[in-house]
Amino acid sequence: MTRNLPEQRPAFCPSVSVIIPVYNGAETIAACLESLLQQEYPAGAYDVIVVENGSTDNTSRIVEKYPVRLFHSEKRGPASARNFGLAQSQADIIAFTDADCIADPNWLAELVKPYAEAEIGGVGGSILAHVHPAQTLVEKFSEEHSPLVNFISGAGEFLPHLYTANASYRRPLLEAVGGFNACLITGEDVDLAWRLQLQNRVRLGFASQAIIYHQHRSTKAGLARQYRQYGFGEILLDTLYGKHSGYPRTRGFQLRRILSQMAALPRYAISVLLRQTRLMLKQINRYEATAPALWFLIESNNVRGKLDALFATRFMTDARPILQTEAAILITRYFPQGKE
Repeated sequence: MTRNLPEQRPAFCPSVSVIIPVYNGAETIAACLESLLQQEYPAGAYDVIVVENGSTDNTSRIVEKYPVRLFHSEKRGPASARNFGLAQSQADIIAFTDADCIADPNWLAELVKPYAEAEIGGVGGSILAHVHPAQTLVEKFSEEHSPLVNFISGAGEFLPHLYTANASYRRPLLEAVGGFNACLITGEDVDLAWRLQLQNRVRLGFASQAIIYHQHRSTKAGLARQYRQYGFGEILLDTLYGKHSGYPRTRGFQLRRILSQMAALPRYAISVLLRQTRLMLKQINRYEATAPALWFLIESNNVRGKLDALFATRFMTDARPILQTEAAILITRYFPQGKE
């Protein structure tokens, strides 16, 4: 495949490296790369770096068919893979997306626009669902209740953050803070955004038209792993940042939240039974009947992830037991068979 080359080079056109970590991404990586190679951005101004992270499927063979730079990182974890990719680049801007994402043709062109302001150190864009005819009930649920929203305003939160499904930073700033914290197996993107703001007073921007379409989890098992990771990452971030002034999520907050989540589980279970009856009576459709079971699934696994992290961090007092353990061991222990 050849790249799409715009006829005119825009006045503001920083060089960009797009870094994609991938683990067992054979089902999605081709669509991701095809979208990146058809960007409405000068071909000589950007490159695509894929960092394969120990895959056991055909990921590497698929990537080799495309005009991108492929590297292999022996150290497990998405943070390590992204840092490996960062070390291969000399571009002005480092953009991140994931192997299960599809970029809008104008993604890069829109993503770099805010960098025309010198004080902008990082930019994120919109993360929308990839809708397709074969969409499963799980994908439809994730589309309606997606947690992947880049947060810029800062209102009611600690600090703005960017998710690496659709994020970018100036390379010198990334290098100044040492890139991602490779000890984190989840929440590493939020941690990076927070460290950049705390250490370098970086201002983040948002480009609403820089759109990434995320291929949401299509199975219940994938959805369960995702929300277990979210719960684990939330507690880990709370442990790392809880002592900062103005940090909103205390240990008491999390314990109350966990109890509230657990209290809701019986209601979801009852709703599952009631809706199955209504489905048999043809009063509701299959998706409406399935939704309570999916709520039960994500809430129970989110709680499970939080409890795992609470015990691992000695109830949010010490993150070292996690930070001092190899990422490969943590992934196997807490998120077996999960995609990174």
